Amino acid sequence: MKIGIIGAGGVGAYFAAALSQAGHDVHLVVTPRHLDPIRENGMRLTTGDGRDERIPVAGVNTDASVIGQCDAVIIACKAGSVAEVMVTALPLLRSDTPVLPLQNGVTAASQITAAAGPGHAIGGLCMIISYLVEPGHVHHVGGQPAVTLGELDGSPSARTRELADALTSAGIAARISSDITTDLWRKFMLITAYGGIGALCRRNVGETRSHPPTRALIEDAMREVAAVGAAAGANLTSDDVDITMGHYDAFTPDSTASMQRDLIAGRPSELEEQNGAVVRIAAEHGVAVPINSTIYRALSILDTHTLHNESRG
Repeated sequence: MKIGIIGAGGVGAYFAAALSQAGHDVHLVVTPRHLDPIRENGMRLTTGDGRDERIPVAGVNTDASVIGQCDAVIIACKAGSVAEVMVTALPLLRSDTPVLPLQNGVTAASQITAAAGPGHAIGGLCMIISYLVEPGHVHHVGGQPAVTLGELDGSPSARTRELADALTSAGIAARISSDITTDLWRKFMLITAYGGIGALCRRNVGETRSHPPTRALIEDAMREVAAVGAAAGANLTSDDVDITMGHYDAFTPDSTASMQRDLIAGRPSELEEQNGAVVRIAAEHGVAVPINSTIYRALSILDTHTLHNESRG
């Protein structure tokens, strides 16, 4: 497949390397700082088990029009940038090109549709532990990366099957979902709760889950998100909260959420598309979310200061 990937951070760089190594025609759309390192040296992939490889990609550019139309597009930028990057990505699209977003959150598909029109957005989520060491060098910590994808209406399609097969060929566990909306909300319930509380407390998973008050707070935050998701059309029940708490308990004790790490480090975060989105969607459906509202309002001062400082710089 000819696959366009937008973003060369920890997720986009890994997928570009893996899909290129599997023989696919991968083209990256990147910001200027990534251009020369990848163009000159390809993608360097290191792993926790000692693997260290240089993998060439078919193309890398800051201008999507140079790349042209693709069989599929993967959006791997931060959640808050989806609307902006989709406008620049329009030259990658044929009338039937699927666009797979891999952000944390539940609003990416609607932002893709707003920018590109109906018929392009599919739903997607990924599980991967990887980070960018420097432009052109991605480190995969360990475990098999996984992607769940599906048409927004739940119907089977040739394009999701073709993309899933491409991901599988690259060593990525790919599953096609018949209810991707509910799958997205299940992950959303997890990341907003443990990431938000972790950021407030500045503590890792091992600490927040072993301290009874914070453990209860995370579970209550999940129940709020489940109620919002159900109101928004996801098939969530109280059983999903119990199952999600099990996933939280399975994390290694030193785990932290990406939003938590970004806020603490003073980087732009996905707060607006995580707890902020919970608050906004809850208001649309008349659902009370006092815990998520408090998380969002308390953390917004960190996020606002980060964006303000960046605009001044």
